[in-house]
Amino acid sequence: MRDDKNRLVNGHSLAGASDKGLAALRHLALAAQGMTGADIQRLVREARQKARRARRRLRYVDILDILERDAGSLPPEVRWRISVHEAGHALLFIQTGTAEILSITTGRGNGGNTQVRWPTTSPQTETGIMNVMACYLAGRAAELTIFGEALIGNGGGEGSDLAIVTASALQLETILGCSRDTPLLYMPSERPAHDLRFDPGLAGRVNKRLEVALAVATDVVSQHREPLLKLARELDGKSYLEGEEVHRLLGPVLPLSRPAK
Repeated sequence: MRDDKNRLVNGHSLAGASDKGLAALRHLALAAQGMTGADIQRLVREARQKARRARRRLRYVDILDILERDAGSLPPEVRWRISVHEAGHALLFIQTGTAEILSITTGRGNGGNTQVRWPTTSPQTETGIMNVMACYLAGRAAELTIFGEALIGNGGGEGSDLAIVTASALQLETILGCSRDTPLLYMPSERPAHDLRFDPGLAGRVNKRLEVALAVATDVVSQHREPLLKLARELDGKSYLEGEEVHRLLGPVLPLSRPAK
């Protein structure tokens, strides 16, 4: 979309845009979260074609209409599950104070997205890393709590929730000095998947950490079930919410009932 950065949005130039124009752009940016670069290129191409057919310049509403159309392409029951999943992530990020919620979206691109602002310093303790893992597993925890099972989208790729938490748990056990049995042993690996597959002891310790993190997330989701569902319903209806609205909908959250260790 860089070629259009100074073109018209709703009939107004983006160069030196007013507060209203900037708010409109932010609206579009939030609506497009989770989409790939290819998705955005396709979206803009379709919007341009629509404007050409109407013999006018590209408008804000052209892009928004296509975004809304794409948001409706998922079956309602799948979209609802994704909304619950993203609400779970948001709840744990707020509850643990791990990162600042900027926005959450559902039914877009890869399904859903929870955008956060990470602190300038990454977690420096075992508990801090376990809390981050709980945040990543909170979507799964929310699905299991509300529906009794989770969508397979929790895994499937290197950037998936399960891939991220497995890598973190493996680092705790092998290179970060947090292993219960061999905390002083530094054991880096160039083939983590191989080590987990052929070292049952290591795989068991890593999986135990994942179970602990999931249990922590499940406790929080269970304690805040109604606020979580309230947030999920709002997200499902609007497709995207900003951080301030997420905080308002969730309200006060209780402290962790158990340490994430």
